[in-house]
Amino acid sequence: MYSVTTKSVVKQIVALGLALAGTAFVGVLYALATEKLLSTKFLFSKRRTEVPQQEHIVIIGIKRVGSRVTKILQDFYQPVVGIALEDDFDNNKLPDITFFEGDLNESLTKVNLSTAKSIIATTEDEMLNVEIALKTRKINPETNLVIRTFGQRLSENLAEILPSAQIISAYAVASEAFAGAAFGENILDLFRFHNQTVLVTEYQFTEVDSLNDLLLSEIAYGYGVVPILYQKPGISAEIMPKEYRKIQPGIRLVVLATIDGLKRMEAGRIGIYPKNWQIVIESAVTQEAKFEGANQIVKYSNYPFNKARDLINNLPQTLPVPLYKLQAQSLIRVLQKSQVMASLKKIGGDGKG
Repeated sequence: MYSVTTKSVVKQIVALGLALAGTAFVGVLYALATEKLLSTKFLFSKRRTEVPQQEHIVIIGIKRVGSRVTKILQDFYQPVVGIALEDDFDNNKLPDITFFEGDLNESLTKVNLSTAKSIIATTEDEMLNVEIALKTRKINPETNLVIRTFGQRLSENLAEILPSAQIISAYAVASEAFAGAAFGENILDLFRFHNQTVLVTEYQFTEVDSLNDLLLSEIAYGYGVVPILYQKPGISAEIMPKEYRKIQPGIRLVVLATIDGLKRMEAGRIGIYPKNWQIVIESAVTQEAKFEGANQIVKYSNYPFNKARDLINNLPQTLPVPLYKLQAQSLIRVLQKSQVMASLKKIGGDGKG
């Protein structure tokens, strides 16, 4: 009898334990479900900012490209309003901007289109982008219009119809990036500027590079590129480097260049602008000015130091090195800061520039 009673008690305890465990499990499920519902409710009820009254950017089509463009603009603290036309758009992806969904015409009436600074059409349907462009241009003819396309012929036709718009052909931009990479250089990034693709290109110079010993000013004015980063091995990079920096083996250089500029650098075809200017050095106030002036001549023109010293000690003289106009003007400015008077002279011309 004792054994039967003990077994009964054990069964009751086990049953009670299972009941408690089941109750706890159901409670946990209820808690998780409640938390999920509340978080969803708060997410949906989150107030979005109001549509800016003016000087904002309207992005129409918010999928992969539109989302990326939006995030970049947000990084630059630009006010952005979105219009989502895609059925599979996830309205939780961009919680920090105001956006509208549904009918295009209805949405356009809500985004203060007439006072928008820019309108960007980034849907994956290029004909829809064209329709958007034409509609928005009627409402706001002064806005900056950016249109995503795929076909080159359509891009060219649109450029004629809308000459002030930025027509960005995805395939054309990609092909220029591939072409730049084919030269053996590292394409870090690219962007569109005045209907041209600008490639952010990195160079790492070796012992046999044809650009060795050139000044950055010669590379910039000769090839039509913009050096933005210069770094010697083991030394911190210099942003927007001085134009008298020289290319040497081991130097890392990042430039902004069009595909034509990269072609010229690859082929060694320097001289997009003629090197047909010289500096007439007229006078130097003191011996210290002469010494400093000689140093600046060496830095900005690559002229040998001993010859620069001889030249500046026997003024007036004409620097025999042909320079690009902008390069020569830079040298004149630094000479004047060193109290050395100089002027610009065109080679083959009959007067000063």
